[in-house]
Amino acid sequence: MAKYKSISFDLDDTLLDTSGLLVPMAAQRACEAMLAAGLRCDLQDCLNMRQELASRYSHTEIFTQIVNRYGTNQQGKAIHDALEEFYNPQVPESLPLLPGSLENIEKLKESYNLFLVTMGSYESQVKKIKSLKIEHHFKKIYILNGFIGEKKDSAFRDILRSEGHRPHELLSVGNRLSSEIRDGKRVGADTCYFAYGEHIGEIPQYPEDHPDYTITNHKDLIPTCGL
Repeated sequence: MAKYKSISFDLDDTLLDTSGLLVPMAAQRACEAMLAAGLRCDLQDCLNMRQELASRYSHTEIFTQIVNRYGTNQQGKAIHDALEEFYNPQVPESLPLLPGSLENIEKLKESYNLFLVTMGSYESQVKKIKSLKIEHHFKKIYILNGFIGEKKDSAFRDILRSEGHRPHELLSVGNRLSSEIRDGKRVGADTCYFAYGEHIGEIPQYPEDHPDYTITNHKDLIPTCGL
């Protein structure tokens, strides 16, 4: 009998190489927005500090730290405008999936219910999903808004409730210890950490931040997690 009945995938830096394809331009636009709001540094200083902090903090915290360090007379506007630019990147009409991810999805959906659980701007995430052409692979897609305090545990609980699963029958796969791993553990699900992207240096903050499995590429997902 299969250990799991449903698998939840994160989107950014789990199925899509967001750090490589979208973050560089989004980061530049965010820093340009802060400079337009009076940030007292040059573009490269802003970009360097954002990259230095990326593995440890959310972008609300990152842009707040940048503003506190360099100063501006419009602190609230600088942070707000930076977040708007960063979380609403320019998304091309077609995007590639990370190597091996489509093969995993196509194989796994033969035996498991697949869910996509992602966080960010609703419009931006919808554009990414459409550009990847993956919506038809998932039984349900959840797009959560972290700016109003939504967390992925709400989606995981909805999956467990709607599917009638016990918590350990759900596997959460994602690249953020502080999100897919922590929130998955807090509902009792098993978790697989996909160590990829600019958050790869993230430090565990809670006991729930320690995954059941860790992989660095998609070819290892099925054998590592016993799927």
